[in-house]
Amino acid sequence: MTLRKRLPLAGLAMAASAVLAVTVSTAGTATAATPLADPDGTNCVIDLDDLAQEGVCFATEDDATAYVEAQADYVLLEVYDWIGLNADGPHAYYVGNAPCTPTTDDIDHTVPTLYELTYNFANPDSVSMNDSFSSVITHEQCDIRLSDWVNNNPDGPRSGWIDHCTNLTGSGAGDCPTVLNWNNRASSFMLS
Repeated sequence: MTLRKRLPLAGLAMAASAVLAVTVSTAGTATAATPLADPDGTNCVIDLDDLAQEGVCFATEDDATAYVEAQADYVLLEVYDWIGLNADGPHAYYVGNAPCTPTTDDIDHTVPTLYELTYNFANPDSVSMNDSFSSVITHEQCDIRLSDWVNNNPDGPRSGWIDHCTNLTGSGAGDCPTVLNWNNRASSFMLS
């Protein structure tokens, strides 16, 4: 597995809902604030450590980046409904509180079902993420394993470990799976 450095957020977009802004002030210093959340914003963050919480959205990429940095989180995964990591279509950014371990011998995060997660950006009908991933890229030493079934069930088809893939049909750049077509197929995933 290739070691990667922490990357800045770029083109964040995904999920739903809002979060309360928190203002911190100390005597004799300027006021620092977490950016204001925007329920209609297209720059959203999904927390892998608390999937029960809805995504937090912002009007600008800068506000989303400032929010992630204020939380001391890392961007671990980007998923796209369109091939080529195309941010013009629905896409999602997942964050966690630590980088992944450098091997795939252990599991750092699991998402047991994509049925309950929806894209915010370019998704007016609130379509779930289930069976929608067409390209993916991981960061912070992570690799992703896609599962055709919920709960990452080993009895069903699962992909190999993927660092990045621009076209999950197997024809894209990166370490795309070539044995099975994983385009629009994942129902759950693991990060390691």
